[in-house]
Amino acid sequence: MLLLRLDSRARRGLALVLTLVAAAWLAKGIASPGIADYLAQDARTVAELERALAWDPDNPGLHLRLAQAHLGALDQANLGAARRHLEAALLERPSHAGTWLRLALLADRQGDMARARQALATALRMAPRDVRLRWEAALLSLRWGERDQSLDHFRYVLAVDPAQRDAAFQLARTLLRPGESAASLLPREAEPLTGLLAAAVRHQDLTLAEAAWERRAPLAPAIPAGIQRAYLELLLREGRGPVARRLWLALVPNRQPETPGNGVWNGGFEADRLLGWGFDWQIRRVWGVDVTLDRFVAARGRQSLRLAFNSFPTLDFAGVFQTVLVEPGRDYALRALAKALDFSTRSGLKLQVVTTDDQERVLAETAAIAETTADWVPLETRVHVPANTTLVRLRLRREKAPGPEGNLGGKVWLDEVSLTPIGTASSRSSPEEGNG
Repeated sequence: MLLLRLDSRARRGLALVLTLVAAAWLAKGIASPGIADYLAQDARTVAELERALAWDPDNPGLHLRLAQAHLGALDQANLGAARRHLEAALLERPSHAGTWLRLALLADRQGDMARARQALATALRMAPRDVRLRWEAALLSLRWGERDQSLDHFRYVLAVDPAQRDAAFQLARTLLRPGESAASLLPREAEPLTGLLAAAVRHQDLTLAEAAWERRAPLAPAIPAGIQRAYLELLLREGRGPVARRLWLALVPNRQPETPGNGVWNGGFEADRLLGWGFDWQIRRVWGVDVTLDRFVAARGRQSLRLAFNSFPTLDFAGVFQTVLVEPGRDYALRALAKALDFSTRSGLKLQVVTTDDQERVLAETAAIAETTADWVPLETRVHVPANTTLVRLRLRREKAPGPEGNLGGKVWLDEVSLTPIGTASSRSSPEEGNG
């Protein structure tokens, strides 16, 4: 009625005012969230967050940040403010699992256990596969003394989150009862177990690797050969000799067998090739030394190991070695047969038994072969294994010459290498008729 009473000029003026007001209101509605987001970017304090919230009062993210800020305080007034902000955030996003989790943490802080459990259950129902939520749920359940629930959440984290895997495993282990295996914490399916084993080996986490292996080994399909080999090498690095040896025998059942009573694998060099890993002979290539199997010269059997030298007298060589399982505190007899041609030096080639740590402490060594021989000659010594030692390294060693001499040349053959406990060692130390 008012518009009807106005003349046309007045009506046009009033319409313009209403249009401007509407535009201003619309602009504020569009701009306010942007202003709130801009202010929230650098907000660190409650006051700064509240200033941002004033521009967008229904913003659930800002309510959640304010709730978290208030949760960091210790007094009840802040906890009350945190609850108000959480409830405001849930009005806008009732299915947001993170907000329900914060409400569970708040109720836990206030001692309201029924509400805390209800809020946590709601959060888990909203996002059962959220690994961060499952981690927090595991910790809450652990604090509440709910062992089975906590273990269930830790198992999930172990299965899907590599970053939290080790922490989850270590915490979960504390919840196991006497007699319960750590393997029970791991998934039952082959694929995640394979991933767990590979990750544990890669990070050299022996405890987790052993648990994953125990769980995974009986399942099909077989564990990939590369992962099995890497696990074996981890066992060797950690000094787990008996376990490593059992795994080795399972991995190479069709290879050259070990000689009964002899701890050296393929001591007669009769296998078609040297594997170069595990308990077999390993060769580190060095300039001036050619190491190969010789199929024409042998003390016994068909083959021997030949080293051909064409190097300087300063050659420092330890490039042929093997890891050997031994019994702690026991005495062993180390024996081998060697032969040399056109070989002459004041620092010859010998066999050593050393520790497998970085220090490579020499436990025993044979005399050195340092000149041409008419036939095969024995290299022998006695070895005492220290207590708490289940693995030693057997190696061929040539130290640099102590003084001036000519370049090193010639060939040396090695065969019939054995490391046997004293009392069961074979008495044979001279070659039978062979093809050498």
